[in-house]
Parts: sequence; structure tokens; C-alpha cells
Amino acid sequence: MLDVEQVIHEETYLFQKLSNQWQNATGGELALLAINGSVICCQNGLQKTVSKIICKSPQGDIKITDEANAIIAPVNVQGQTRAYLVSHKTSSEKQPLLTWFADTFAVHVTSKEALQGMTNELIAAWNQLDLVYRITQTLGDESDLSKAMTSILEQITTALKVEAGFILIDNENAVNSVVIGPNDLVDYIDKDSLLQNVIRAKEQILTNDRESVLGIWPDAPPTLHNFIGMSMPTEQTSAAVGLINSYNKRFTAADSKLVIAVSEQLGAIIDNFSLHHKLIVQERVRRELEIAAEIQESLLPKDTPKIHGLNIAVNILPAHEVGGDFYDFVSRNNEYLTVLVGDVVGKGIPAAMFTSMIRTMFRVENQYSHEPHLMIERVNEALHKELGQAELFVTVFVAIFDIERSGLMFANAGHVPGLIYHTKSKKFRDLKATSFPIGITGFKEKTRPTQYVHLTDGDVLILYSDGISETINTAGEFFGFDRIRELVKEHPNQSANELKELILDDLANFRQGGIRTDDVTLVVVRFSHDNNSSSTEGHVIETIDFEYTADNANSMKVCQLVADACRKLTGLPEGITGDQYVYYVELAVSELFTNAVEHAYNGKSGGTIQGRITLVDTGIQVDLYDHGMSFNPDDVPPPITDPSALQTGGFGLFLVRQIMDVAEYTANTPEGNRWRVIKYLPSVENIM
Repeated sequence: MLDVEQVIHEETYLFQKLSNQWQNATGGELALLAINGSVICCQNGLQKTVSKIICKSPQGDIKITDEANAIIAPVNVQGQTRAYLVSHKTSSEKQPLLTWFADTFAVHVTSKEALQGMTNELIAAWNQLDLVYRITQTLGDESDLSKAMTSILEQITTALKVEAGFILIDNENAVNSVVIGPNDLVDYIDKDSLLQNVIRAKEQILTNDRESVLGIWPDAPPTLHNFIGMSMPTEQTSAAVGLINSYNKRFTAADSKLVIAVSEQLGAIIDNFSLHHKLIVQERVRRELEIAAEIQESLLPKDTPKIHGLNIAVNILPAHEVGGDFYDFVSRNNEYLTVLVGDVVGKGIPAAMFTSMIRTMFRVENQYSHEPHLMIERVNEALHKELGQAELFVTVFVAIFDIERSGLMFANAGHVPGLIYHTKSKKFRDLKATSFPIGITGFKEKTRPTQYVHLTDGDVLILYSDGISETINTAGEFFGFDRIRELVKEHPNQSANELKELILDDLANFRQGGIRTDDVTLVVVRFSHDNNSSSTEGHVIETIDFEYTADNANSMKVCQLVADACRKLTGLPEGITGDQYVYYVELAVSELFTNAVEHAYNGKSGGTIQGRITLVDTGIQVDLYDHGMSFNPDDVPPPITDPSALQTGGFGLFLVRQIMDVAEYTANTPEGNRWRVIKYLPSVENIM
């Protein structure tokens, strides 16, 4: 676990970026305070001023004094306030923006801890797979049991970085041993008693204190404080493996898992070493593949995520013990879901090792990038050399659902095309490759940016591996893509799980009992969260029509008109909640008005912008019409939480989508291109 306070004190570079953006956008001066109110970082000598503008509440929280012209926002990490952002010479209208800055800073701090955990997971999985693989190679080179045990013990002690180790085997009432380490440790090994004590325990022994060591090994060396050992699962004899250290290394849970995996292998070696060398190698490969398959399966998601608006079903069937196919789901705040489907082209242990590594690397990249093509590029940069040396490459499809804004972002690195079925229009869209597979020469020259798709209620995304499309029946025919299309078209209202079962049943019937030669992976996601309703619920109170020339100077007039209308809402809360509501509506309308002036009319004079404000008992609806150039909102990327991307004077269309409950664009209506935005009153429960 990371020390959160220490991380906050170290993030001075991020604070400088935030404070510069804040000053450009608001003119205010920013300070980062510790939980006790002391200044960690600040701008322009603000340190002397801070103590005069803050005080402690009766509950012990830091707050702004009544007479100060300043605002404050807590930096909450995992539900606890760990710091504060304070802005001097700033009005309360900027409070929502300061809160967003504080949340952005907190996300960065939190991601460091998540990254460390995923890195540890990757290292542990890699070490286990790598050691299993190297032990298998050793068996292929050795026909003598003693030499094989010595070589394996050397690899174990090297992998775990221990001082000494031993393997004890009871061979016809005589204990044979293989030991590695300095004499002052291994000379104390009493073969018979130590073997019997470890076997009698019936489970793994892991201890990091002297007293417990003496309970298992009464004659242990004086410096020995750390011991891990266990009996091997053998059929014909008794055997044990042990690793020992003095003061300078404690054994961990990761070491425990590795020793368990290795002991299973060693037990099988001892039982079967009398067999022919070829049979031994085959058995070891089989056992090694089983362990690799368990590791690989353990890294796959245990359950499909439960996210409002998405109905998800998944199935994976390896053709062999260890497959090259993989998938993953990563949710961010229930607003974004990343879906990953890929195939390491190659089988066996190398494929399993890279499958585990790639999945973890994509999880790491998902913490820092919201663009699928950037995730793929960074993984390719990290692995293309290793993949080339292993003569492997990886196809992968990365999709990110933007649930609140009804969007899908995707990039496809040489994977079979994904498929979207738009239920309302009854049309399909193929999500074809946007780059070469990872590890292929020329990847950078043939890469397109992230693609965007707008989703409506009932749309279905289907991702699968070539083990489905390239399945061949007894007549030599390919299953192909069209069969999937027909099934979806015939059953457009089925759940994701029902569609998955229909496709798999049809695949099995098509194969007619033939043997699967490739892995089969299928992911079905039905989108059912409708954010695009074009009507406002509730009773209409008043409508206000307006028309202005397309000039940025008129933006303030429209904003004032909107603000006055908001104040007429009988359900508008008092105080800061109501002020924030009005501010959000003003900000959204200002952005849309400016967008029409600068983009629809390209800043040219002569155009007009008409509008209608509709007040209802549940909130406000604003329609803006222009007769300029239209555009496709699907081409505008979703929000990127990078403060450096913010521009002085406005935050773009993505901010409109964030702060309004409905933001819908329709091109070329009889009245012109239309933006419709709706904001419900905070007390209304039926927000779309």
C-alpha cells in the first residue's frame, strides 16, 4: 500500500499544471493544503495569505473564513479527505470547476496504488509461468534424477533469491538429498528428522520467526529465521522441498504459491522418472500446461460486470489446455466500460505467458488513457521485440462504452471485425481493423485513430475470435460472418445471454461433431441505457422564444435570458444548489451558441440563431437552431480528463454532455440544425 499523504506531497508537477490552467481559466491563485491546513504547494507567495483566509470548522474540517474572497474543495481519496485545494480571489461561481480539479488530482493519486497492485500481479504470474517453463526444459535435457533435481533446485533458489535450498527423497529407507547453499546453513540438515517433520505437517510450512523454525527444525542453524517447505505429492515415496534464509529475506504469499506449483511438478518427476525420457517429457508438458491453464483462467474475469445500461454475456472455450484467446472487462465509475477481446497467435506456454502479460498491461494502460488506439500503441511499443523473438503476434479489439453519452470508442489491431447491430434502423456496422496486429512489422505506418459510434437503445455489440468465423464443417465450409448476422437479425430483442447461446448452438450444429482446432471466444453486449429522449417529462409552465444574429457578443444576452427563465422555476432550490443549477444551464447554452457562431457559420456575419426555452415543472429545456453547416456529433470524442486540454473561454461540447441530463443534436430539421439540451431540477428522481 502506498502512503497517500506522501504521494500528495510528491505530486508538485501535477499541481503546477493544475494551478497554471486554473489561473488561465479563472484568474485565481491556487494552493494545495495538507489535511491540517499547512501549505504543501502554492502560487505567487500565497503561503502567507492562506493562514488569513482559512479556519477550522467545529468538526475539524478546513473551511474559508466568511470575509475571504476564496473557495475550497476537498481532495478525497477512497472516500476520505486527504488534502484541500484553495483558490484565492475567486468567486463561488467557480466552485464546481474547483471541485472537478480536486477530483482530477485525487484520481491521479489513487491510480498510483492501483498500478502497483497490477504490476505485482503481473510479476507474480510471469515468475510462475517462467519457472514452470524452465523446469520443463530442464527435464528435456536430463535423464539422471539427481542431476535433474540439482538443476531444478538451482532454478528455484535463483527465482526466489534465497540463500539455500534442499530436496529430500526417501529412497528405500535411505534419504537422498540435493542441497544448495553455504555450508554454515546446509551442514545442519538432519535428513531423516527434517523430512519426517515436513511430511507430518501435511501442508505447506511458511514461517519468518526463529521460534517457529525450531518447532519444525530443532537443529536449525543459529542464524536461520525464515523457512518455507512442503511435502511433494508423490505416489511411490516420501519427498519434500525446502527453502531457507537467515535475517535478510522474509517469505511472502507469492513465494508460497510458487513453491506449491513447483512441488506438484517435483512430485510428478519423482514418480515417473523411471519411465522412458520421452514419456517423462510428455507428462511434464501436460502437467505444466494444466498449471498454466489454471493461472491463465485465474486471470480472466470471474463474473461479467453488472453495469446499468449494459447487458453482457461472454464465453471462452480453449481448443487445448492453454489457449491464446483472452478477454477482459474494466469499469471506471460505472460510466465507462472497457471490453477487451484478443488472440495471441501461437499456442502452449509462450502464448499463455504473453496472454497473461498483455491482459495486465492493458489494465495498466486503461488507468491512464481513454483512447483505445493509444492503449494498443503503447502495448505494441513495450512488447513488439519480445513477440518477434517468440515468433508470435497478437490481435486485439478494444472497445470503450461511454454509457452516459451513449457512445462507443474502439480500435481493432488486426482482430476479426466486431459487429454492431442498430436495432432501430435494423442495420449492421462492421468494426474493421484500424491497425496491424501487435508485434507485426509496420504497425505504426498502418494505424488509424480511435473510431466512434453513437449508440441507441437496444443496439448490440458482438466481439468474437476467428475460432468462430473460421470453424469448418465436414463439407469444408466456413461458418463465416453472415450466420451471426442472420441470427441477430432474427432475434433482435433477445438478451445478451440468449444471443450468445443461439450463436454457440448454431456453431455446434454447423460443426456437426467435428473437433475444434482453435479457441472460441464470444462477447455479446446489449446497450439499453437511453440518454437521447427528445421530450421533457412534466407539465409545461412557459415557453420563451428568441432570435439573435450569430455574433459572440449576443451570447451574454442569451445567457441572461436563460438565467432569468431558470429563476422562474418553482422547484429551484435555494442557495448554492440552485445557483449551481442556473450556472450549468448558462454554461451549456453559452458553449452551444459559441459553437454555432464559430463552426456552423465559421464566424461569418449575416447568420441568425433562433431558440426556444421551455419551462416545465421538472426542469428546463432549451432548443437552439442555426442554418449553417451541420456536423456529426459522433466525430467529437468523449471527455478526456486532462486539465491541459482545457481551453480558456470554454470547455467544448463534451462539457455540455457532462453537465446536462440530455444533450441531443439533430441536423437539417425544418427549422435548421438543432441542439436540444435538458436539465432536470435536482429534486426530480426520473432523470434519464
